[in-house]
Amino acid sequence: MDFYAASCKAISMERKAAGKLEVLLNEHAQAALDNFSACFGVRIAYFRPDQTELQVGLKKSRCGYCAHLQEKLHGRRRCLQNDRQKLDEAFRHRVMIHYTCHGGLMEAICPVLLQQTLIGYVMVGQFRTGDVLPAHLRREARLKGGSVLQLQKAYQAVPKIPPGKVPAMLGLFSLLVKAIVSEGIAAVHGDLMVERILHEIRSRPEDPPTLAQAARLVGRSHSAVSHLFKAKLGRSFKSCIVDLRMDRAEELLRHEPGVTVKEVAGRLGFVDEFYFSRIFRQRKGLPPSKCLALASSLNPLPSLFDRDFRHGVMLAVKREEVAAVKQDGSGKQRIIGIRAMTGIPLAI
Repeated sequence: MDFYAASCKAISMERKAAGKLEVLLNEHAQAALDNFSACFGVRIAYFRPDQTELQVGLKKSRCGYCAHLQEKLHGRRRCLQNDRQKLDEAFRHRVMIHYTCHGGLMEAICPVLLQQTLIGYVMVGQFRTGDVLPAHLRREARLKGGSVLQLQKAYQAVPKIPPGKVPAMLGLFSLLVKAIVSEGIAAVHGDLMVERILHEIRSRPEDPPTLAQAARLVGRSHSAVSHLFKAKLGRSFKSCIVDLRMDRAEELLRHEPGVTVKEVAGRLGFVDEFYFSRIFRQRKGLPPSKCLALASSLNPLPSLFDRDFRHGVMLAVKREEVAAVKQDGSGKQRIIGIRAMTGIPLAI
């Protein structure tokens, strides 16, 4: 398996081992959630794509007023159903939405999308914009024998945002989510960026992107890209480029008929054939000339007859299955090559 395939497989296995699309927020994203919550006094939380909570600003507990409503009036099911509907709506429209819930409180939800893939939601709320408990809730509390006074006190304990400041707060909330997407996603975002850069290098190994170009490709800094490669692949950005170029060189040497070492070096952007040979040997454990010789001697199983015209005589070259056999460490034998043998002249 070449370096590109091995790298992509390792990243894929890392995701698979997690069992689902896992999103990890780094300390900067957590700090952003904490600061937003501190400024406005509201609860702000990051949800995974499966709508389970991942992190909460200042680790604020859920709204006491909501707990009171669930216990005395509506039950928890109604709130959960409302949350699911609004989360689905935000994803369906792929924009931030805000609304007033059945308890008379405001909430806002913004889907977090990375390359059109849903990687979570950020939800802010609940908060109130007035001081008086909604009339329909007072009536419902009386009908069910509850205390309107207790419900009113719980309502007033909810953070209040004056109506005139709500648009500004929601605008800041939207910008915060964009910042989290560009700076705060660690695991998932990093994986996708590394894969995208590896694909770019592999698609043009003769002129691979510089670190600066790779950073621009994924919208990150030079240092961030270098750190990602070290963290995900255990090697530097420059070392990965060399590995991908040598993979391509080996592919050409093994599978392209008639190619020379000098030609392969030139096609991969190496001016000095001897420098290319030295790098190839360091990475692959053998010189490119030997790789080329091995490729010439080890042919795949051909069809029974090949035809050729020599001096007016058609030759049927019979492929006798004469195999080079090698024993591996376990004592088993394996075929490492098949060579063409006899030419039989046929009348034409």
